[in-house]
Formats: sequence, C-alpha cells, structure tokens
Amino acid sequence: MSVGRGDRAAPPAPEGQWEVRFADAAAAKGWESLGRQAGSNTYRAWITMRTDPRPAAEAPRHHRLKGSLAHGTHRGQTCEQ
Repeated sequence: MSVGRGDRAAPPAPEGQWEVRFADAAAAKGWESLGRQAGSNTYRAWITMRTDPRPAAEAPRHHRLKGSLAHGTHRGQTCEQ
C-alpha cells in the first residue's frame, strides 16, 4: 500500500505529542528515501517534530523556512511552517 497526502509518517503519537503527517505523496517518498540514507538522523527529526515542532530558538541545523515556504494553509487557516 502506498502512502500519500494525510497519511501518518509513523505509528500514532503517544498522548500529548503531535502526529506527523505527509502533505503529499512526494513528501512520503522523500521521507522513505531519507530514512534509508540517514536513518538515525531521520528518527531524531521525527521525534523532534512530534515533541517540539516549533522550538523557541533557532539551532545551527534548525532554521525557519523563508519566502513562499514560510507559511501554508491548513483548513482555511494560514499557519507557519
């Protein structure tokens, strides 16, 4: 079965954590490819997205998206990405 838009990126998140879902089929394929190339880093990224998707401060390897990628629309509401 192929994964696509709206599907979870992993098992259900525990209580109090965010669910990570794919925006489209290309994101799902990219996530799978990334997992094969850098498994431990992909796992750490997944944990970070579930527990603290918007950290208060930028880190050397964690930056806010810029330009047209800085905001997206979800259910008619504009949100930071």
